[in-house]
Amino acid sequence: MIVGNLQFYIVIMVFIALVLFFLLTLYCRWENRQFTITEYRLKSDKIKKRTTLAVLADLHNYEYGVDNEQIIRALDDINPDLVISAGDMVEAGRFVKKNAQTVGFLAKLCERYDFVYGCGNHELKVMQAEDEYPRAAKQFAEGMEDARAYLRDRCPQKASSIEPLDNRCQDYPERGIKIYGMNLEYDYFRKVIVKRTSGKHVAELVGEPEDGVYNILIGHNPDHMHSYAQWGADLVLSGHVHGGMVALPGHRGIISPRLVLFPKYHWGEYHEGRTTMILSGGLGNHTVHVRIFNRAEIVKIVLEPGSAE
Repeated sequence: MIVGNLQFYIVIMVFIALVLFFLLTLYCRWENRQFTITEYRLKSDKIKKRTTLAVLADLHNYEYGVDNEQIIRALDDINPDLVISAGDMVEAGRFVKKNAQTVGFLAKLCERYDFVYGCGNHELKVMQAEDEYPRAAKQFAEGMEDARAYLRDRCPQKASSIEPLDNRCQDYPERGIKIYGMNLEYDYFRKVIVKRTSGKHVAELVGEPEDGVYNILIGHNPDHMHSYAQWGADLVLSGHVHGGMVALPGHRGIISPRLVLFPKYHWGEYHEGRTTMILSGGLGNHTVHVRIFNRAEIVKIVLEPGSAE
């Protein structure tokens, strides 16, 4: 009789576990297909004109509606002066299918808004590691060629906007803003053990920050915040961590892509000296497609003239 009861309880426990796993899978799938808008407001006496930024990070070829129409609608609601990619819009992998399609979406962003294409480690791979990821690199290259032709036909003055800001800068003197697109070498994205960079190395890649200007650095990997501050960034735009994938109350991310538990930088706003870093939770995932209590997001940043509080 005892054995029979034990078997019954085991069956019940297994059934409950399967139901919970099924519900968690459904929730995770739902969480992966929703996004929110997170707003930040920053002031600096270097800024000449109120400027609204919309920051996209870590799309990884995800689609929100046909041709990403949901993202377009959200951007229309934000009405940004600049749309900035903080990296990893596309994906580097053996079986990637949609890099060209994503670049086509970015071309439409260029047509519609002032767009700045900052790089992440996945752009780095498809642009510099073609032998390792030939399929992904080929799709990206073909997508870029089509995007250039599309923009030359529709709005030739914006044709260069689709080009990744690969260790280059873009100047907006009327706004008092300069945006630096840094493309760190892949060694700085290795898993588990962090290879530290420095402010000097950042300067070797993108040049020195300009005095009297609000210097925005696109630094995809937030683990190097100290070096970005050492370099002299006023604002760092980052991604890469996907919000820690699974979040605890208070949006405390549990694990980073380099397989570190409770990473120091996981989501939100961080400060070091006079440098502010806004770390996006991103819009997509790769490899392990998990988001739990960690909604994908578009980041809205309003930069205003005036003394920082």
